[in-house]
Amino acid sequence: MAYQLYRNTTLGNSLQESLDELIQSQQITPQLALQVLLQFDKAINSALAQRVRNRVNFRILAPILQNE
Repeated sequence: MAYQLYRNTTLGNSLQESLDELIQSQQITPQLALQVLLQFDKAINSALAQRVRNRVNFRILAPILQNE
């Protein structure tokens, strides 16, 4: 799922670590932790889609190889 890309950010990693601690202390279930992560995925993608206005386009200019 493309949404999961942002789980490797500082915020995403911190969320996962916190959820893991809550699971280990039996304060939440693994199923609830998964629901939280899925909601995080949706929220971060929605926020970025609505608030980020700048887009970057890359163009690669490759030299043309000539036969000698």
